[in-house]
Amino acid sequence: MARTADLAHAFAAHWKRHFAPPGRARVVVAVSAGLDSMALLALLARDGEGGDVRVTAAHFDHRTRGAESREDGLFVKAVAKEWGATARLGSGDAPRRAAKTGAGPMAAARELRYRFLDRVARDEGAAALVTAHHRDDLVETVILRVARGTSPDGLGALTPLDARAGLPLFRPLLPFTRAAIAAWAEATSVPFREDPSNTDSRYPRVRVRREIAPLLAELNPRYDEAIVRLAGLAAADAAYLGREAEEALELATVRQGRAAWSLRASALAAEPDPILSRAVLRGWAWSAPAGSAPPNAEWVEGALAFLRGGRGGRVPCPGGGVLERKGPEITFRRAGKR
Repeated sequence: MARTADLAHAFAAHWKRHFAPPGRARVVVAVSAGLDSMALLALLARDGEGGDVRVTAAHFDHRTRGAESREDGLFVKAVAKEWGATARLGSGDAPRRAAKTGAGPMAAARELRYRFLDRVARDEGAAALVTAHHRDDLVETVILRVARGTSPDGLGALTPLDARAGLPLFRPLLPFTRAAIAAWAEATSVPFREDPSNTDSRYPRVRVRREIAPLLAELNPRYDEAIVRLAGLAAADAAYLGREAEEALELATVRQGRAAWSLRASALAAEPDPILSRAVLRGWAWSAPAGSAPPNAEWVEGALAFLRGGRGGRVPCPGGGVLERKGPEITFRRAGKR
């Protein structure tokens, strides 16, 4: 882990080795106005540690704190201009979205925020979207997913390189702790605005930080290293098994149209559970409307039993699609299509 004085150098080396889009490429940086994202903006725009990239700071107002949250956007815009970056501001009513969809407030805010970021990235012709997730975020995410129930793939949590809406998603701060980033930001006078939700114990992530993390540290002072290692191993396994599932689907495909995707049942049913379950999830994702909540473990287990059972029939899919078996074929049918 980099010491405070070394953070900028370590970040530059990490960026150059793993990310580094072509010279003069534009990247869109998600900036909340908080410490982490302002530090990332400083590294890329103010200090040029990302090399010769053009930076757009994208800030989204979730309308949760009235005038205070609107002022966050003005702050980001002013600092971005001072540091030679452009700024794009957006807003959306996260509380209203949560009430309408039944999603939690954080999930609703995230959905609206990423819709905005996707749009900005397209408009700007960006080479990548960049977020300020760091090591502590990764550890907290794994803990929350375990507590709520997750698959082995879910343990992979956040990865340095990802993709979203066909665009690379970079998380270059993942090697660095919250404490190291904060120390560097203080030492280099990075301005930021504090969001009260970051210390509000009503939010599960804050409770993990304040209550669960200290208990884990008593059991193992290096628990965070163990969780990071587990997440890395899970992500590597998930990537391998995902490729195997894609190959299995390709080999089993009989035909694939706009409304239906038919596959040889015997070929898929012969696959081991780790591959078949991922194949089923990919089939579901193809059939479901955009934004559909993913199936739970019970549905996946039921779908596997149905496919291995050898009997014809239909299974409703979350989101409105259908999984059916007729003769030697199984078919995923898209929602609203017959």
